[in-house]
Amino acid sequence: MESKTEKFKQFVAQNFMRVTKQETKESLGDRSTYIGASDIGGCPYQTVMSKKHPPQYPIEKLIMFEFGHMAENIVSKMLQGLNVLDQYEALGEIDQFSLKAHIDRLIQSSSRDVIVEVKTVGAPVSEPYESWVLQVTYQMGLVMQENPAKELDGYVLAMDRATGWFDVFKIEFDDDIFEICLSKASHLISSLRGECEPKAIVQYYCSDCPFKLSCPKQGQFAEDLPLALHEDLEFIKAAKVMQKEARKREERVKSYMVNMGIEALKEETTQTVVTTKEMQSNRVDIEKLKERYPQVYEECVKTSSYYRMNVL
Repeated sequence: MESKTEKFKQFVAQNFMRVTKQETKESLGDRSTYIGASDIGGCPYQTVMSKKHPPQYPIEKLIMFEFGHMAENIVSKMLQGLNVLDQYEALGEIDQFSLKAHIDRLIQSSSRDVIVEVKTVGAPVSEPYESWVLQVTYQMGLVMQENPAKELDGYVLAMDRATGWFDVFKIEFDDDIFEICLSKASHLISSLRGECEPKAIVQYYCSDCPFKLSCPKQGQFAEDLPLALHEDLEFIKAAKVMQKEARKREERVKSYMVNMGIEALKEETTQTVVTTKEMQSNRVDIEKLKERYPQVYEECVKTSSYYRMNVL
């Protein structure tokens, strides 16, 4: 018999999933009918599959998505007092198919507009991801087509939801990169129309992709694996998830200690001592060696083969 606690837990989970689904539909509409900015920055295979077969994300994933909306509210307070439009919609078209960019925040003035794209990260980053650059460039290109006479700047405001770290990255508009965005949009449109197969591109989030088992890049797991190997894979996968989380948390602790100038600290509860020390390493710049001294490179290079296994 279910306890009252378990029943209430099921209720809040189901209600949250219902509400977020409705909010997404109201704010983004039918995503299968247009190419959005996030579609440009992502994997074409995942994008097309998501539009044709919308995935049902677990509540844990939906809660993670919600942190992004919370970050947007924080940014709204950062921009308070300015003329800001929330979720500004920039439109375009290719081959009678809609292009649409939902811009988190658009600051408007008489002579210049500023795009602010909000991103949450699990650890501080030193430069914007390529997908961020593509996404903001796509947004800037569509806005510039609507009003070509007005100056436009683009920024990514990234923040770590665990530590409060944040930084701002300026995205310079580049015509060549915008052409790449439009080319990706054309490929997505052709794939949605059944004129070609969507390309699969390896991304850092492949392990979380709901379509990884059918992905032509990742392949399908064999169905006739012995039970013991199934158990081994489950153990390896769980360990890799823990390793990934451990690296993120280690980076947060290290960043704090380095920024605060702390060389050693002691955590009383677990009796753990942590130290940081600036290290130097000497490595051969292979590309420079190959370019400047090709003969030496050819004489010294050694080729060997090995098998690499990825568990996603």
